[in-house]
Amino acid sequence: MNKFYILILLIVFSSCKRNISNESSAEASFIDFSFFGDDRIKIDSTLINTSKDEDFKAFYKKFNYETAWNTKEHRDFIINEISKAENEGLESKDYNYETLKSFEIKFEDLPDSTIVKYDLLLTSSTQLYVNHISKGKLNPKKLYKDWDLEEKKVNINEILYDCIDNNNFSKAIENCKPNHIIYKKLKNCLKLLQQFPEETTYELIDLRERIVPNKKNKYVPIVKKRLMYWGDMVEKDTILSNVYDKKTQEAVKIFQARHGLRPDAVIGRSTIDALNYSRNQRIEQVVVNMERWRWFAHDFGNHYLLINIPDYSIVAVKDNDTTQSQKVVVGKDTRPTPILESKISNINLNPNWTVPPTILKEDIYPEAEKDRGVFRKKGLKIIDRKNNEVSPWSWKKEDANKYKYVQDPGRNNSLGSMKINFPNRYSVYLHDTNHRDYFAFSYRSLSSGCVRLEKPLEMASYIINDTTKWSLKRIKDTTDIKYYYKLQKAKQKEIDKINSKILAKNPNFVIEKKNLPKPELKTIVIKIDEDIFIHQLYWTAWETDGILNFREDIYCLDANLYSKLRY
Repeated sequence: MNKFYILILLIVFSSCKRNISNESSAEASFIDFSFFGDDRIKIDSTLINTSKDEDFKAFYKKFNYETAWNTKEHRDFIINEISKAENEGLESKDYNYETLKSFEIKFEDLPDSTIVKYDLLLTSSTQLYVNHISKGKLNPKKLYKDWDLEEKKVNINEILYDCIDNNNFSKAIENCKPNHIIYKKLKNCLKLLQQFPEETTYELIDLRERIVPNKKNKYVPIVKKRLMYWGDMVEKDTILSNVYDKKTQEAVKIFQARHGLRPDAVIGRSTIDALNYSRNQRIEQVVVNMERWRWFAHDFGNHYLLINIPDYSIVAVKDNDTTQSQKVVVGKDTRPTPILESKISNINLNPNWTVPPTILKEDIYPEAEKDRGVFRKKGLKIIDRKNNEVSPWSWKKEDANKYKYVQDPGRNNSLGSMKINFPNRYSVYLHDTNHRDYFAFSYRSLSSGCVRLEKPLEMASYIINDTTKWSLKRIKDTTDIKYYYKLQKAKQKEIDKINSKILAKNPNFVIEKKNLPKPELKTIVIKIDEDIFIHQLYWTAWETDGILNFREDIYCLDANLYSKLRY
């Protein structure tokens, strides 16, 4: 009989519990269900509501101000994940790993008050970890003025609810991390670097002159040691020789190629700088690059152009396949190319160039004050507000900002024959150049901020993607003034042919001579309807088939970022 009454009471209380769950969460939060054998422990709400972290408060409100980490499997997963934070370029101590681990070891003997403390710490640590692996430890907008990335919004609690309610920890946490192949390669970089032996003795190559092949130099043995350490050289029999021999030259070429340098075997300043990096400095470099990839968009879109500024390269990717690849020239360190994400709006063939304010202020005006002829030398027209051309000789510095300064279309225009436009707050774009010799250099941080393309018309043809209206040949003809002179010559020949026939029939007929207008290039704007995204990004390390690749930190961002990550 007693068992029967107990069963009835359980049914009644179960019904009450279901009814309560349908009421407002505010009322339900005061119900303690521990009577039913639940392992949850009631938490004093003041311990939670005094927090300034809204995600933290919302988390426990959802769990009715009771402990949430009651399952050992869940706790173990989180602690194990945090223990591997270093694999993500983070630090487990930031997420209280040792304290959490000590709590877990003694869990069965902990009093309720300490379990509550453990639960609160586990929640705040997990929320912080999820936040960091999802969008980075630092905010680039607070660090840089020329980084314009869309701020990521992460619903941390939804992720944790999914983990706890659906026992979906592994998949949910992994989905928070960047899924880009480059991020995964950076993780492998970190793993590979950590396998290199600690450098007990590390000698800098303090060299001012170049080391040329087949010559002697006292620093050659140190160079050989560095090449052997990094695996670019395997020969050991000539390690003490100071002759820059053939085997060492071949190893230097491999090293140079891995670092984006011209593989010419000449050990100059750039090669020496790369050789002087220690293992730990390379680890730090990889760590900051992993942080950057957490800032970048997780989804680049189905079709996009990806520019790696320090690598001076651009690739076009569609349906996960690389469809285009070419060299670029990027902004110099005093006028860096901004990091941004946008979408192509249109392409201009035969663009004119209106000189931007920075170049006017820093380059044009100072030169013009010394010599007004600089406007003609640079092919610039001075245009007033009524669209009238102003003589350079009447130009005055005090009136300089009343005018705009324009180069007409042409191959020698600063933008060359083509530019690709996309919305951004820096007034930058991709374009051709009148300095085509720059692409022969290995160091190509030479522009005023925009990105210059090695094969601009090929890229235009690819983006327009209309072989009927805009074949590559037509694009080339449209942007070539010689083509228009050829057309004019053909037209004049046809006119002359007609006139000769008229005169043959009527020799006394007077034909009025008409000069055809001088050929000129007209700007043509082609709208791009397809969604093609632009990602101008910055990373200086990656791995390809187990081979470590590094690039010069042209804007000197790596060391500074690492110091902020490890403050």
